[in-house]
Amino acid sequence: MATYDVRFPDYLDGYEAETEAKGYLVGVVVSAGNRSFELAVYDRTRLVQELDDELDSDRAYFAVPNLLVVRSVTKAEIRRTVEALAKGNFQELVPNPVE
Repeated sequence: MATYDVRFPDYLDGYEAETEAKGYLVGVVVSAGNRSFELAVYDRTRLVQELDDELDSDRAYFAVPNLLVVRSVTKAEIRRTVEALAKGNFQELVPNPVE
């Protein structure tokens, strides 16, 4: 399994319940070796709402890099899911460009 670190956005501190209720969180960063991945995390309900809104708009598509869909948008659930991704060396994710 790959060694990794998960960093949550600073603004999340103290707002975990609100984030869980909203059903999405952007800006979660996973670092593994010389790679990093920025995640957009959604629960099923919020994802369906976003899909419906975007597909019904003039834009008519929904594209998000490193979309992670979890049962509940909590730190514990995100960590559990990242741990599962680490077992596959994060092959499902696209690394951030190297600066």
